[in-house]
Amino acid sequence: MAESKSSKRMVKQTMGKKKNNKKGHESGSGSGLLRMKVRKLQILIPGGKRCNHPNLLLLKTVDYIVNLKLKLRLLKALSNSF
Repeated sequence: MAESKSSKRMVKQTMGKKKNNKKGHESGSGSGLLRMKVRKLQILIPGGKRCNHPNLLLLKTVDYIVNLKLKLRLLKALSNSF
């Protein structure tokens, strides 16, 4: 699955920015729940396990969803023709 040029550009821009406000260890169950959801998403998305940056994972997810929608549209068109 090929990533779009705009999504690659966004990843480069986001990964290039440095955050000045670094926080220590986050407390609460919210961060653990988020990590669990990210891990599940990494399993579902092809190539997601190699994504170490959350923004890159989200962009791959968007590309995957668009790809699935296009496949569904193609399959519907093929089924309607027969």
